[in-house]
Amino acid sequence: MLTATAKRIERQEQILHSLDRFGFLSRSHLQQLHRLGGDRNAQKVLKRMEEYLCSFREEGYGAVYYLSKVGRQMIGSNKVVKRTLQVRHALMRNDFFFYMRCPINWRHEIKVTDGTTTIITDVHFIKNRVHHFLEVDNTQSMTENAAKIKRYRELFDRGGFQKQFGYFPTLHVVTVSRSRVRRFEELCKGLPAQVYCIEDIK
Repeated sequence: MLTATAKRIERQEQILHSLDRFGFLSRSHLQQLHRLGGDRNAQKVLKRMEEYLCSFREEGYGAVYYLSKVGRQMIGSNKVVKRTLQVRHALMRNDFFFYMRCPINWRHEIKVTDGTTTIITDVHFIKNRVHHFLEVDNTQSMTENAAKIKRYRELFDRGGFQKQFGYFPTLHVVTVSRSRVRRFEELCKGLPAQVYCIEDIK
């Protein structure tokens, strides 16, 4: 049987590994991942870990955490994460992870190619043995978005994935407004795709 101290250390290390995996997690994300209970208990757990964590507040998310240098050293991670304009992109991506009920096979920034067209997809994941792609749109121009959707269409039209899997993976797009949802739906016509507004999945 683990002592209370050993259990606390084990949970702390699990939290550190989650932050290493996801980059940035809100307190709500951590509560869901590690069953930290209510806000008061979660604050208490994270307060005890403050030497391992950096935190800041992000509109719509409250307290957001990432690993400090000491936290990285504690678990032997060399992955340095800094607060940049990409923070909200990462948080939206993580929102979708929870919306899809935490797929086990969830990989960021994966190169996808059929030998002719290549895409770096924001996330590739498998749910119920079915492959999926995720694109997160936060601050990109619609011109950039249209160019990327065009590359997905090229992959779809050539049929390489359909030959390999028997289907083309569903493309999920998470964006920031209703008007952008409508524009993405137009761009994705004919593709196996679903478009979401972030406020509907949080």
